[in-house]
Amino acid sequence: MTMDDEANDVVLNFHDSLLYKADVCLLDDQRWLNDKLLGFCFEYFEREKFNHSADKLCLINPDVAQCIKILPSEQVGEFLDPLNLPTKQYVFLPVNDNEQCEQTGGSHWSLLVYIRNRQEFRHYDSSRDNNKEIARKLAYKLQPFVHAPMGRMKFLEMEGPQQSNSYDCGVFVIATAEHLCKELCEGYSIPLIEMVTQKTVTEARRKIKDLIYQTAKDYSGS
Repeated sequence: MTMDDEANDVVLNFHDSLLYKADVCLLDDQRWLNDKLLGFCFEYFEREKFNHSADKLCLINPDVAQCIKILPSEQVGEFLDPLNLPTKQYVFLPVNDNEQCEQTGGSHWSLLVYIRNRQEFRHYDSSRDNNKEIARKLAYKLQPFVHAPMGRMKFLEMEGPQQSNSYDCGVFVIATAEHLCKELCEGYSIPLIEMVTQKTVTEARRKIKDLIYQTAKDYSGS
């Protein structure tokens, strides 16, 4: 078997997430995470870790987030209507700086979160406001689909954890999303800035890889 063949080996088939060995290898040190890894983590959080809050929580996968960003507003509904966003209290979206229609990815990930009871879109960017304008446009495009009142809706750039390198943005998004789910759905009270740091994000790479292999084992029945 060649190295290319090994890279194409399926590691995990979890609902809508299909991960190959080449995807999982991106969790090795100093690699930029792709949309498939973020998509799996978001799906795992919604279906498994925080499924007790499924009625009020929606974590949108990167493919759908890219479609929302790129497509004309009149076409966005076909992707969002099945998600029942007007019934959700918290909506999470990964944001990237890629403006191309035909692919996801880009060079930087950040996190956009809608909080219904505050009528706020909160943007968490581990590289200051690198994705600020992209996230702002995405928030206003989402506004009619979450039924946020235009006159009172706010877009806030949050003070969040910051990366000290050029490749950990995706892991920061995953770690920040997980922490905020705990905070919003479970009453977790330790501040984000204390729990998500460059050190814990570096450690999270191994934890995510372990989660993938454990989930693969659980879902294979072995």
